[in-house]
Amino acid sequence: MFNEARALPTTLTELTRLFPDSHTEIILVDDGSTDDSAGLAEHLTQGDDRIQLVRLPRNLGKGAALRAGVARSTSDAVLFMDADLSTSLEHIDDFLQRLSRFDIVIGSRSVPGSIVKRSNLLRTLMGRTFNQLMRWSTGLDIHDSQCGFKVFRGDVARLLFSLSENNRFAFDPEILRLGVALGYSIDEVPVSWVASDHSAVRPVRDSLRTAIDLIPIRIRTRSARVQGLASRSGHLVPTPITSSKNH
Repeated sequence: MFNEARALPTTLTELTRLFPDSHTEIILVDDGSTDDSAGLAEHLTQGDDRIQLVRLPRNLGKGAALRAGVARSTSDAVLFMDADLSTSLEHIDDFLQRLSRFDIVIGSRSVPGSIVKRSNLLRTLMGRTFNQLMRWSTGLDIHDSQCGFKVFRGDVARLLFSLSENNRFAFDPEILRLGVALGYSIDEVPVSWVASDHSAVRPVRDSLRTAIDLIPIRIRTRSARVQGLASRSGHLVPTPITSSKNH
C-alpha cells in the first residue's frame, strides 16, 4: 500500500470477512506512505494475530514492497492484490482452486470475459500498447501482465520473488519470466476490475518507465541463468505441476 489510508477501512473489513480462518495470513506492506497508512493499519488491526504489518523505510516501489511481503509468507498459496481492491474479490475461490492445475494464476483485463469499469481512453490505449510491447520484448504469451491480482503456489512465490530484482512496475513481467524459465505453468483468467479514482499509478509516466525496465528482463531471465540462480538461492525449487508452454 502507498497512501491508501482512504481505502484501508473498507479493504480490511472485506478481507477479514472473506478470510475468517485463523490459519490465513494477511500481510500489509506499507511502501513508505506519507498519509500514515501504516499507522492507520496498525490501529485497525490491533488484536488480530493473523495480520502482519511490514513498513518499508521509504517509498521503494511496488516490486520491492511485494518482495518484502512474500518473504514474510509461510502459506501453501500466496495471493497478492492492490490495497484499493480494484479487482473483485469474488475471483479468489476460483483462483485458489486453479492452483491444483497451475503453478501461477494471473488476473487479466484483456482476455474474453473480463469486465473493466471506469477506465478512460488514455488508460486503455496505454495498456494495450504496453501489453503489446511486453509480449514482444519478453516473449511471454499473456495479454495483461500488470493486473494487480495474482496467486502462486506458496513455495513457487517465495522462490521467484527471491530471484527478482525489479523494484517498480516491471516486476510483474519479470516474475512471470522467472517462472517460465523454471518451467512453471501460468493460467491467465478474466477478472472484473474497476479503475480507482485515487490510484497512485500515472498511466503515461509509469508505462514509459516500465517499458524501459522491460529491456533487460529477457536477457536477465534466460533459462540457464535463472536455473543456476535458483539452485544457489537456498530456497526449495518446486517441481512444476505442468510445464509452461512458454518454456
